[in-house]
Amino acid sequence: MRKLSLADINPHVRYSKLLLLPNDFATTAVHAYDARLVYFFSGSAKVKLDDRSFTAERGSLFLWQSDTCYSIVNDAGSDTKMMTINFDYIGTGTSVSLPTIPTVSDRLYRRENAVESLFFEDIPLLNVPVHLDGMQCLERIFQTMTEEYSFPRPYDKLMLSALMQQVIFTVARKLTVGTGEKPSGLVERVTEYIRENFSGDLSNEAIGKHFNYHPNYINRVMQKHIGQSLHQYVLSCRVSKALEMLQTTNLSVTEVAERVGFSSIKHFSQTFKSIYGYSPIHFRD
Repeated sequence: MRKLSLADINPHVRYSKLLLLPNDFATTAVHAYDARLVYFFSGSAKVKLDDRSFTAERGSLFLWQSDTCYSIVNDAGSDTKMMTINFDYIGTGTSVSLPTIPTVSDRLYRRENAVESLFFEDIPLLNVPVHLDGMQCLERIFQTMTEEYSFPRPYDKLMLSALMQQVIFTVARKLTVGTGEKPSGLVERVTEYIRENFSGDLSNEAIGKHFNYHPNYINRVMQKHIGQSLHQYVLSCRVSKALEMLQTTNLSVTEVAERVGFSSIKHFSQTFKSIYGYSPIHFRD
């Protein structure tokens, strides 16, 4: 089993189509030897992943690796449209010439024959079958993927890989920050305040006092909804504004550092380089 992080993925899309399911459509207790993603545009179906059962409707997304036993049964009488994508996370199956790999029954499945065996160290929830509702935000991407697969054009495989990468990143973000949750009003107010007052006192204590919340509480809310601590978000805003000043003004690096709220030029330079990979003087030059 290969261990990797989300940044390591380089998807190879083997099959990508929007399907209209017949009333009697059913797959029962099967495995695929590659990874699978299924999304429902309309209708209703019963989806079972290992020992968990779900009712799929518009916006329902399912994602699993090859060791998952699954079945999909269309509800009788429903006009069900289902997007199905067969893929590898890191492109190890690009040498497989078949447009899709046939499924096998649960009884005949052999794990050692899987195209890839992966373990995500940074997003553990990708190691188990994923179910998310309310994923309509991905429908335009899925439609584009269907067109790229059905009507090949130059760079279609690269385009499919890039689109699939965006889908996986979106799923990972949902899994990380919470399914279906909207950023809290507090987060919106805090981030707006930081962007408008980047040169002032933006210590955790000062922000907590301004909003009348304990700074540790604000920090937890920021971590949950945007994946950054309060301090990290302040630094990223200040450095982003510094880059804009370096590219659009004649201010010296020291003047820029002072205007975005850094009291130490050394701290400014270290923070800037850690985010952009280059020192501030590189952009000034």
